[in-house]
Amino acid sequence: MPRKLSRRLAALPLLTAAAFAGEPVATPPSIVVPASTRFDLTQLFNAAEVKYVGSFDMDFENSVGSLDAQAFQASAFLSKPLHFGDWQFIPQFSYEAMLLSSSGPVPSFILRDEDLHEIEFSLFFIHMNDTSPWVYGAWLNPALATDFQGISGDDFFLDAAGAVGYQVNDHLLIGAGAAALNITGDTTFVAGPGFAWQPNDKTMVALYGPNFRAIYDVTPKWKVSFDVRPNGGIWNIDTALGSANIDYNNYRAGLTSAHNLFGDLWLSYGAGMTFGGDINVTTTDGSKVFQNQLDDLESGFYGFVGLELKNW
Repeated sequence: MPRKLSRRLAALPLLTAAAFAGEPVATPPSIVVPASTRFDLTQLFNAAEVKYVGSFDMDFENSVGSLDAQAFQASAFLSKPLHFGDWQFIPQFSYEAMLLSSSGPVPSFILRDEDLHEIEFSLFFIHMNDTSPWVYGAWLNPALATDFQGISGDDFFLDAAGAVGYQVNDHLLIGAGAAALNITGDTTFVAGPGFAWQPNDKTMVALYGPNFRAIYDVTPKWKVSFDVRPNGGIWNIDTALGSANIDYNNYRAGLTSAHNLFGDLWLSYGAGMTFGGDINVTTTDGSKVFQNQLDDLESGFYGFVGLELKNW
């Protein structure tokens, strides 16, 4: 899987879902949407959030041993949308600490217990007009992803994306997006469709980028959902072989429960299984070292807990 699908293709969450109403945004905060929309996009996006995600007991398919990953995440839109005619500009800051620990006879000098960090400054551009069902968006994401053992140009990454959406009716939004990931390195191009369907006031089903959510409002202050979303990323690290990229990815599928604490602040937590995982270390010349021992990961289990602010 390409770099940082969990948030990189949050481009497609926000852009396709932004193209949707125009992840998880309150629309990005106070975004203007077509007057006819009935969609409550606060269920898909957050103005700010902090979260802990732990993924455990992911066995290596090619060797004896397993991998655990613990992520501490924080993100926030830095302002309400800045308007330039029908265009809106929204900056976002995010930070993630990813702690990887392995057990078993994996090559310890190339893959140790890793403390990885990522700092992102995302720029979103969205075009909407309340007289048109069409929405367009673009996304630019410079990032520093590193183990902080030494900062060089290899630790900086750049991604970009674009999307278009169309509101079919009061219940259905469709869209599509494409992204170029890791433009400064081994660039990967991805594209995908998206939709949001709200058959009634209590239910929403959405596919945005690689994320799928089916949400049901049990009460106005309690929501449950089934979620499938990617997790992981790519970071530059210093190894015994020199500068290299560590690439860890998987998908998470499970149940989430969200409870309104007060105002726009929600507590969310959930658990489920990981699948489709892999981890590799790639040197600057493109060689995947010890791929015969690393590579594919078997399914494990995950759990998370977080605080979400839906709007300012």
